[in-house]
Amino acid sequence: MKKMILILFLAVLVILPAPPGRAEAAMSYEELLEVYSRKFENRPKAEALRSTLLEMAWDSGGPTLLGSIKDPGLPPEQRAANGLKLIEVLFPNGDPARWERVSGFWSGPMIPKPLAAFDAVFFTVMALLEMDRPEAPWVAQDLLQALRSSSAAALLALRTAPAEYPWIVGALEKGTGLPPLGGWPRGKVRGKLPFAHPVRSVITETQAQSRDMQFLNSAGQPAPGGPYAWDRDRGRVYRVIEPSDDQYWWILPD
Repeated sequence: MKKMILILFLAVLVILPAPPGRAEAAMSYEELLEVYSRKFENRPKAEALRSTLLEMAWDSGGPTLLGSIKDPGLPPEQRAANGLKLIEVLFPNGDPARWERVSGFWSGPMIPKPLAAFDAVFFTVMALLEMDRPEAPWVAQDLLQALRSSSAAALLALRTAPAEYPWIVGALEKGTGLPPLGGWPRGKVRGKLPFAHPVRSVITETQAQSRDMQFLNSAGQPAPGGPYAWDRDRGRVYRVIEPSDDQYWWILPD
């Protein structure tokens, strides 16, 4: 069995263009073989765990699921289950690699779905890493690796990352023994989770630019000059108004 895994592993190294990461380069072939053996052995268990968790998920709407995955009072198994369900709800085919296709706002709380999709992945990954199951980190790694496959998502959420990102990457490498080929992006930490917040106040375009906010279009997606602005440093989402809109002057941020 291990010989077959070694053959497959060497074939992957030959086929894939990405060079091995620093962690891989520091390992002997015996150590790499052990890590990849564990990966192949845990793959069926990881898929089974994912299915089991999805069966445990609440039959609730997106905003309720989003609130639940941030609730430290819930056990990690339930948070992970609800998070996997939320990923299925938000992403086309439940695939975080298709983050660019996530759009819109939840009515009522007016929460941008693209930002909620980031939270769904991050909070689900953290819940999985809290579970006492050896296969759980592999499920978590698959989710974050899929998000990394989206160039726009990687730029916004991994290369400029929340404060929790270094812990997540460290826990993933500890749980799996190895980062994905090419390694994880070295994120510049800016802001913290959650990313998604209701639109609660207003700001002018000039103020948003001076604070280096990310503009969002009417579908909640990143776009220059959009009608909404995401302040990731303070954890807020604003509606952008014209300076001449006098009826809002009293609620503009300082």
